[in-house]
Amino acid sequence: MKKVQKGDIIKIAILAIIIIWIIIFFIDYFRARQSKTPIFCLHEETKEYDDGTVYVCTGLGYKMYKYDRSSIEASIEFGPFFIKERTE
Repeated sequence: MKKVQKGDIIKIAILAIIIIWIIIFFIDYFRARQSKTPIFCLHEETKEYDDGTVYVCTGLGYKMYKYDRSSIEASIEFGPFFIKERTE
């Protein structure tokens, strides 16, 4: 019988973390496409402007912006954590 090495356990743990992150990412991505709020937000905030609001959800490596402003076409943006909020 083969002994389980310490390196094998680390590889399995890293692979499990990556698979879980991919599942979390796609769950929130498909919810955003359906105009629903993401489940796995680490930080949520709603920014108020003179012409409406912007809902911001920061997740594990991604951000979602939901625009409800008259100066910006109503839409949802979902992308990597470094995307910036649209101003126009």
